[in-house]
Amino acid sequence: MHLLDHEPPKEQPFDQWLHTLELEPAPETESRDEVKPARAKVRCKSCLNYLTSNEFLTPIEGQTNHFFTNPSGLGFDLQTYHQAEGVEVSGKPTDYFSWFEGFSWQYCYCQRCHQHLGWYFSCEGNAGFYALIIDRLLLD
Repeated sequence: MHLLDHEPPKEQPFDQWLHTLELEPAPETESRDEVKPARAKVRCKSCLNYLTSNEFLTPIEGQTNHFFTNPSGLGFDLQTYHQAEGVEVSGKPTDYFSWFEGFSWQYCYCQRCHQHLGWYFSCEGNAGFYALIIDRLLLD
């Protein structure tokens, strides 16, 4: 109880207290490093199988994100990648109702759980790309 018998310490105004702090100047850095985008892993939302990475995003017609509807009227938000090692391509290439002019498509499935993940688009003699359904992906 003897603490209550003493006067509380005098408070300094904030401005005075701030000036008493010894602040070290921030170190100057002359870094020319560019900020690199996060290399998020892309996984199958159903089984968490590794599919690809955001470093493999590839713009098609100037964009990596696309929205298309199929002949049944179902809409798909897609993201395009030039590499997807955890994806299995299946079916004979067809150009029926292709969303990308000049490209044929095949189905893409998860190698582990066989969930339908999107489509692989290819053109004769040229490397193709994967258009994966965003709602079926999980980013780490």
